[in-house]
Amino acid sequence: MIESFPIFSDNNTLTAKDFLRFSRSYGEILQRYLPVDGRVDFVLSAEQLEAQWQADPSLAELPSLFSQVKEGNAGHAVWKDCLMLAFDCKAGERSVAIVSKVDPLFLQKVSEDWLQETKKAVAREFLLLKQARIDSQTGLLNIANLFSLLETYGAEEGLHLIVVELPPKRTSFQYVLRYSHKCSTLLDNFVQTDSALHYLGLATYALVLQQEGGGERPEIESALVTYLKREGCHRVHIGSSYSKGRDGDERGRHQSRQVLDEAWTALRHAAKRGPFGFCDFSLLAHPENHPLARPDRNLVRRLGRLWTKSDTFSLVQFSSDSETCSANAVVPAKIGRGVVVPAGDDVFVFLDGAKAEEALIWTKEVLGDLENPEQDIHISAGVSSYPYCDFKKSELVFNCRKALLHAAFYGRSSAAVFDAVSLNISGDIYFGDGDLAKAVNEYKRGLKCDSRDINLHNSLGVALVMMNKLTPALQSFANGLAIDGDNFMALYNLGLGEQARNRKAEALAFLEKALHNYSHEEGGTDLVNDLTLQLGILSCELGKYEAALGYLLPWQKDNTKIQSGGRVYYYLGEAYYGLKKNRQAMAALQRALRFDEMDDRAMSLLGRLYLDEGEGDEIALSLCRKSVELEPAKPRYLLYLAEVQLRCGLYQEARENLYRCLKNRDCKIAAQYFLAQSYVFLGQQRRAKNWYAKVLAQADRRQDLYAKAEKELKRIIKTMD
Repeated sequence: MIESFPIFSDNNTLTAKDFLRFSRSYGEILQRYLPVDGRVDFVLSAEQLEAQWQADPSLAELPSLFSQVKEGNAGHAVWKDCLMLAFDCKAGERSVAIVSKVDPLFLQKVSEDWLQETKKAVAREFLLLKQARIDSQTGLLNIANLFSLLETYGAEEGLHLIVVELPPKRTSFQYVLRYSHKCSTLLDNFVQTDSALHYLGLATYALVLQQEGGGERPEIESALVTYLKREGCHRVHIGSSYSKGRDGDERGRHQSRQVLDEAWTALRHAAKRGPFGFCDFSLLAHPENHPLARPDRNLVRRLGRLWTKSDTFSLVQFSSDSETCSANAVVPAKIGRGVVVPAGDDVFVFLDGAKAEEALIWTKEVLGDLENPEQDIHISAGVSSYPYCDFKKSELVFNCRKALLHAAFYGRSSAAVFDAVSLNISGDIYFGDGDLAKAVNEYKRGLKCDSRDINLHNSLGVALVMMNKLTPALQSFANGLAIDGDNFMALYNLGLGEQARNRKAEALAFLEKALHNYSHEEGGTDLVNDLTLQLGILSCELGKYEAALGYLLPWQKDNTKIQSGGRVYYYLGEAYYGLKKNRQAMAALQRALRFDEMDDRAMSLLGRLYLDEGEGDEIALSLCRKSVELEPAKPRYLLYLAEVQLRCGLYQEARENLYRCLKNRDCKIAAQYFLAQSYVFLGQQRRAKNWYAKVLAQADRRQDLYAKAEKELKRIIKTMD
């Protein structure tokens, strides 16, 4: 059997999507052919036209003219100083270019023939630009387009660049292509913006996100790592950088290219952090701005002179919550005890002999005296004490900083004592930065302070999972569950951990209990959404199809546009198939293939369904063959393909695939049955009899195949007699 060369992308025709992702470049090409002083908009539908032009009530005639051009009833249309031209796309679609501020004399004189010839020339340039900017393996934008975007948007508007490296397990050409396509689909599904996603080669991608209105950079790296890990990527490294535009000047263009170097540097740093790491370049370039930046050594030495001979003391750091004043300007005047040590805008107070409780009471009194909302004076404080757990005296300055971050959770003008919760918060900060080793260290030290803190056990487990240390991670979750057997997060995390170990029954039990206890926890909808999805998937994989539909149908209705919204259709199809609802299964699997046209699971099962429903043997054969080409090592795909080949009279090819299935325990009996059938078709009754006998010797009497084989064997024996 001849196998198809595994390249998935077709760049030989224009598609409607091209006019969205290359709209600016296509507009510039068209402007070179026409005397125009305005803009060019490519419109694909009447709804899009209304959304772009509805602000101007004088454009009432546009929809009618647009429809004529869109449907091919007119070669072009002119309205005032606007020209409409339609460009043919794949699958019979048309994109209409609306060109504004065209020379009025040109519009009067131009002929239909000239416009048609011009359209052909422009369309050729459109296609050439697409082929130069699209990766032929994945169909995504390539590195040439990335450089263009960096120079255009980076110089003018500013951007957030994320580089994602997803190293494949194997390096064979076919596997890398298949894996790259899978990763492309996952990333495209995550960002929901095609123009942002680029393929750089060797399973490395770039996401270009434009900054809107000078707002803060979105924090998506951690969510992206978690998402890709859940979807089966065995290694994920992410580096990111942010560049502010400079109105298109040369310095801005230089910086826009520099942002790629910065993201690449962050990526290489992330790769050193473990199998699932991410890093933001700003933290590498400016570590002093980190909320957990190490205190100045000189400050530690100055304070150290005060506590050298003290066995019990507390240290308080006062810091301003507002930019209008500093703690150093207002705190010293209110201090009636201890030793005041200024540190930039902050103030430290050394309280000899004071324990944590006493120091906290005193600190709150000082904060109460200091607070003045009318003058925007809001001071917060972090308290650390000695002795506490196994912390050294020299660590107290840093502990004050962690206590300040703890106090921030209570709002302005707040105080907190450094404790296990403070370490959970600092660990979460490191986790959010992608520095998992430091996060784990904080969580472990927190558990030394309070071994019964369930949040710390859960946080530690999640960080260990991200480091691919599954066994100690599960132990950490189990430790939390031992403290509170109904704790939602412990149950949820244990369920996901068992799912990662492919222990599906155990995972389902934990997740079902987690859902039962969800109402007792404070959590967002994202958690319960993911929990419901995982329950649906596990139920389907365990053959509990009614339960699977009970989870998946409501989930699919409420989450059609989020990251996993498309892949759920495969599991819906499998559940319907298991319940013998073939028509619903076919509809779900067809939608799964629209979401991911290379979903080998959906292809194989849909081919089998086409065979069962008599929807076309050739289509079934094509789908099953393609699934085997994508994943040749899966016995079930080979079995379905062999069934279709038998129906199509391809007995030799069917037997070759069935003999390969005999090596798999789950497919062996079915393969024996179909081998017997293949020999029946060829009139070789004795061989067929032997294979049917093997089925009866090995199959469960309750199986359908047992009854079918028994009936066929009796018929053959009767015929032979």
